[in-house]
Amino acid sequence: MSGTSTPKYIHGYQEEEQERLREQALVIERPIYDFIDFSEVKELLEIGSGVGAQTEILLKRFPHLSITSVEYESRQIAKAKENMAKAGFGEDQVRFIHQDAKNLKLNRKYDGAFICWVLEHIPNPIEVLVRMKPFLKPGAMVSITEVFNATFYTYPIMPAIMDYWKIYNEYQVHIGGDPQVGAKLGDLLSESGYRDISLRSGGFHLDSRHPEERSTVFSYWKNLMNSGAPALLLEGLVTEKQIEEMLSAMEELQNMPNSVFYYRFIQATAFV
Repeated sequence: MSGTSTPKYIHGYQEEEQERLREQALVIERPIYDFIDFSEVKELLEIGSGVGAQTEILLKRFPHLSITSVEYESRQIAKAKENMAKAGFGEDQVRFIHQDAKNLKLNRKYDGAFICWVLEHIPNPIEVLVRMKPFLKPGAMVSITEVFNATFYTYPIMPAIMDYWKIYNEYQVHIGGDPQVGAKLGDLLSESGYRDISLRSGGFHLDSRHPEERSTVFSYWKNLMNSGAPALLLEGLVTEKQIEEMLSAMEELQNMPNSVFYYRFIQATAFV
């Protein structure tokens, strides 16, 4: 989604992964969007739209929006257009632009911007925040949702899961990403010259009181972790056995009556 050469993306671009992104967006919709209000925004700039999973939710929740979605990977744009057509959204509501977010060339200014699960994959994410600012009107609202992977915890702790998760996150750092970028959003926005910055922690704390949601989230998280398996295998960082043990442990937790799932992401709101 950014950079002068094709960046590595831990999740890959396979069709299975493209579908996972849509499923993920739906699973985690309420914890994110119940705290986002674009009712006063008319023209929205979305950075790193991927397959349009978040775009689709934005248009369903705020049908008055006109969205310009910027995406670095052409394969994702093709899938996004397909997804938008299936959902019944036309080019009058959303247009996709194939560009590097660090080198934007847009022909208008927007009164809002949206970034979700994107900065974690971008080296020097502050460059994106700085480069998009000239295309935002004075007073424009910016909403960013990002990962804080150090918060992931399960009870009981399963070494097969936590060892794999450590390798997964270290690899993301190795390829230029930042699995803890959510914790840094306040500083990044401040250094980029945005004002009235506010932060909130969202996420999950699920136990036996919420068995169905807990099962759904464990399944979602298992698929998320597995999406990095091909890249980790290719790099020789994990074995097939380690992947199988991780998946088995996640399923064990999913079916355990008293297991606990905990994770926090960070949401930032700021203004130009």
